[in-house]
Amino acid sequence: MTTAASLSAGASGDLSRLDRLESYLRDDPANESLLAEAFAAALRCGAWDRAEFHVRHARALWPQSPAWALRETEGALARGDLDAARQLLSELQTSPHAPRAFSDAVLHNLAFIDFQENRPADCVERLAPRMEAAASPSQTGDEQTPAALDVLWLRALHHVGDPGRAVQWAQVREQAGALAPEAAGIAGLAALDAEQVADAARWAAQALGAEPERPSLEALVTRSSLALAETDARTARAFAEAALARQPGDGRARSALAFAQLLAGDIPGAIREFRAALQSMPGHIGTWHGLGWAQIVAQDLAGARASFEHALELDRNFGESHGGLAVVFALLQDEPSARAHIERAARLGGGSLAGRFAEAVLRGEANPENFARLAERILDGQTSPGGSSMLDVVMAALRPRH
Repeated sequence: MTTAASLSAGASGDLSRLDRLESYLRDDPANESLLAEAFAAALRCGAWDRAEFHVRHARALWPQSPAWALRETEGALARGDLDAARQLLSELQTSPHAPRAFSDAVLHNLAFIDFQENRPADCVERLAPRMEAAASPSQTGDEQTPAALDVLWLRALHHVGDPGRAVQWAQVREQAGALAPEAAGIAGLAALDAEQVADAARWAAQALGAEPERPSLEALVTRSSLALAETDARTARAFAEAALARQPGDGRARSALAFAQLLAGDIPGAIREFRAALQSMPGHIGTWHGLGWAQIVAQDLAGARASFEHALELDRNFGESHGGLAVVFALLQDEPSARAHIERAARLGGGSLAGRFAEAVLRGEANPENFARLAERILDGQTSPGGSSMLDVVMAALRPRH
């Protein structure tokens, strides 16, 4: 299993490799392959000054080299100097008779700038002609795209809220035997959001199996979410924590961790993690729902009411928000308010499980004193009369609403 410790070990290994490569270069400073390896190692471990030193050394040795010009743009991107990278890339776009690999790298870096500047739609538009052609059944060999382009394309599609398109593209590439493990990790999260659970599980396993030391954030979040669906709190927590070790500010990984804490019965921990997740994604309705349920279990009905009301402010037409409020009002013994929200939830969602639970509270079939049992009812996979399970609510909560 991927852990924070294994990720730290990988970073330490990169630094040791860089030190070793630079010791070789002191004896052979014009060895181009060694310089290229040292530059790549410096980028991987965030040693920007050392990476810049190597690229400037190489540009002085081979001033007409397009490969080193391209590496210079990669160094600028790694440092976050997007303007410098864009200027260099614009010049490289006009390179005559450039090989496909070079053109793809320039395209990737320009699209990456779009993505970094929070313009994923522009990133998709820039990449679409190349990527859609590559997924055509007639394209093989040199027309196939490198893994870095595939990853960026799938990530951009996911960020613009088009997981279905990402899944379809990945399915075509998989059938052709051309879906790289790095891309599979991104496709897995897109599949989860498109409710293609079998694809999500297969692709996440492919990504994690191929890159156990450097898994993608998306693969880790997908695996954590799938573990929640299996009511495996320990595994869900482990993968969520591994994702947060990669990117501590990722709200979705934090939300998955919070649901794992709720499933495990650590209510204070769940509330803490839900609040932390909302710091980075305050508009994520499912996380507000999770916080509301955790507060119900903690018998903080005022806090739960505020959480579900905040969810309603984000979208007044989401049935489960009304259902959650119905449960709160039922537990407060405010039957008129509970009935109003039950009816609203039923009109919007048809089979609102929270609304059904509120009905049970009002009928006296659910003991409002046994709040721990309420969490178990939410997460243990019991089936409602409509044929769905409480876990469906949790899985829906983990998905973004576009």
